[in-house]
Amino acid sequence: MRELLLRLLRLSDATVHERRAAAWTAVAFFFVLFAYYLLRPLRENVGSAFGTDRLIGLFALTFVLTTLLNQPYMALVRRFPSHRFLPYALHAFAGSFLLLAAWFTTGSPTLGALDFGDLRGCSYALFYSWVTAFSVCGVTLVWVHAVEWFSLAQGKRLFALVSVGGTLGAVLGSSLSKQLAEFSYASLCLLAAVAIECGVLAWWRSLRSCRRMGRVVAPKGANGPSFLAGLARVVREPYLRGIGLFVLIAAVVATSFYYQRMGVLAGLDETARRQVEADINFWQNLLCVVLQLFATSRAMLALGVATVLCVMPLASLFGFVALGVWPLVAVVQVVEILRRMLQFAFDKPARELLYTPLDAEAKYVSKAVVDTAVLRTGDLFGALLNNVLVWARLGPAALLATALPVLTGWLLLGRWLGRQCARRGGE
Repeated sequence: MRELLLRLLRLSDATVHERRAAAWTAVAFFFVLFAYYLLRPLRENVGSAFGTDRLIGLFALTFVLTTLLNQPYMALVRRFPSHRFLPYALHAFAGSFLLLAAWFTTGSPTLGALDFGDLRGCSYALFYSWVTAFSVCGVTLVWVHAVEWFSLAQGKRLFALVSVGGTLGAVLGSSLSKQLAEFSYASLCLLAAVAIECGVLAWWRSLRSCRRMGRVVAPKGANGPSFLAGLARVVREPYLRGIGLFVLIAAVVATSFYYQRMGVLAGLDETARRQVEADINFWQNLLCVVLQLFATSRAMLALGVATVLCVMPLASLFGFVALGVWPLVAVVQVVEILRRMLQFAFDKPARELLYTPLDAEAKYVSKAVVDTAVLRTGDLFGALLNNVLVWARLGPAALLATALPVLTGWLLLGRWLGRQCARRGGE
């Protein structure tokens, strides 16, 4: 049974330390995504309570918060070795959710209509933006640890296991969030904080095995690069600029689907919206586990990163066509499940592999710039673009005509990045 499981996870040729390092990293990822998916339906409920006409305000606040988070992150990179700043950052997120739990102690799961004009609306807007920032920064912290310690060859074999751990956490978090749909925001924020602390403990166990794999890692010290240096490098180097543009396009496309989903689900009551969002998250992650177990590593090894990075542009084209023809709740669920399943089973691991041939500065600083500031810029630009499309009253055909050249460019860029990654990795 043990040998069958090792072959299933593509670990039969891995060393003991590689297995343990990947397994404990997967456990840490489990708890981080458990915390996020526990809170995600609550976040989407807040977005619906504000309405699509105020979503751009939420995206703007998220952009500001995420950009500001880059500054303490860079300060930690400059001052401390990685094994110290990563747990500090996760502790800070856990503490922030404890503060939100205290703030929402007297709250109710029923929100009603929200606006930015009062303290209650602003507090829920902060919750929305902070959970979104955690979804990026928390996940980035786990993958920064992974790409630092694992080589490109190791990542192709072992990142699927790390992804499986995170997906299982997302499945459990989504399922529990649906079961606790009547619970207050305070209760779920408290549970999320506990989960993040469990993730820190698992990360420490992973670090022990990572150090025994024999790979030498030289983290930045007090004179490490700044946020501006990381941004300048992303702008200056074609490979990093390509990664940034790939993530930017992905964010713009995802925001377009987000607007369509909010518009279709607007007619449901709050409890129903939370349950629909939890159902999407649950099935997306459950099916994703199957792909990660049986297909992710095999696709990486057999097809290569360049081909795998083409999955999301093609899936997004299908989604635009389906929602343009059938703007229904059931179709929204199918499209979202399909897109997210493929994103986390193939696109996300492939994007993380793009960083494995790079030096420590690119892995820590430039990667953080792309995964936070560039990603949130894409969200904000996507929100602005969708507001223009709504104002212009464009129909599904016009929306598809607008999206088609963007999706084509996204696909071609993914092919180029995958080939560059293979060349830099010596393949």
